[in-house]
Amino acid sequence: MNVMGKSLYFLGLRFWNDRTEGLLQEMDEKGGLLAVPSAPSLGQAADDGLLMTAYRAADWSVVDGGYVALILRMLGKEVVRISGLQLIEKSIANGGTGVVPMKERKILWVVPNPEEEERIRFYMGGMGYDPDKQGFYRAPFYRSDEEFDDETLKQQVREWQPDWIVLCLGGGRQEKLGYYLRRMNPGGEAVAGGEVSEGRERGPVIMCTGAAIAFFTGGQAKIPVWADRLYLGWFCRILEKPSAYIPRYVKAAWHFPMALIRERGRWFDIPAAR
Repeated sequence: MNVMGKSLYFLGLRFWNDRTEGLLQEMDEKGGLLAVPSAPSLGQAADDGLLMTAYRAADWSVVDGGYVALILRMLGKEVVRISGLQLIEKSIANGGTGVVPMKERKILWVVPNPEEEERIRFYMGGMGYDPDKQGFYRAPFYRSDEEFDDETLKQQVREWQPDWIVLCLGGGRQEKLGYYLRRMNPGGEAVAGGEVSEGRERGPVIMCTGAAIAFFTGGQAKIPVWADRLYLGWFCRILEKPSAYIPRYVKAAWHFPMALIRERGRWFDIPAAR
């Protein structure tokens, strides 16, 4: 897929480096996989072959984390930061009144548990979304890379034919799931390289925004817009769940620089066409 708009290549990934609205429009028009890599997951991907494959196969990535944005700016790159929170805010949480008429789209939510499903159902109903256009799949706990090639989920996609699939799982897991979904054509069969066959209708948007919807449904404490724009989302998460997030960010502070060292000399190489 040829991505229009301004791109930034980093660590073999192609990042969208323009306005959020333009990204959402292109996603809706073309379908494909959107990844939202953070510093912790990029550090993890350096030692996780399938995760790095998934990131590099994505049609779009966005610079979400403040840590990644800071490093890129220190390296002299102009960066447009787009968070998962912004993507949800400007597509779904605005009631579908933005550049994409989300109330006309069929959305399949892939959720980690029944509680999150119930919160999303309640929230979407309160926002005036048609419940018949909201589908749900409760993802199992994938214990191996092979299990991310989830035939039960793919069968639901074949049968329900959603326009958008929103993966609400943890970073480093949802991208692997999204990778296998991206390899399906609109009819649900795998195709070489994941590309849609010439002349066929586009496949669904597959958006890996993790827990972003939970900041609107009440599943997580809401991050204020000002905090998100000042790159303080990580701090809000630490205040809410220090035992969960402090180890994650401490680990990122080590593994992400190590990934940069291993890739030195190739940071901004444009990857070969897929």
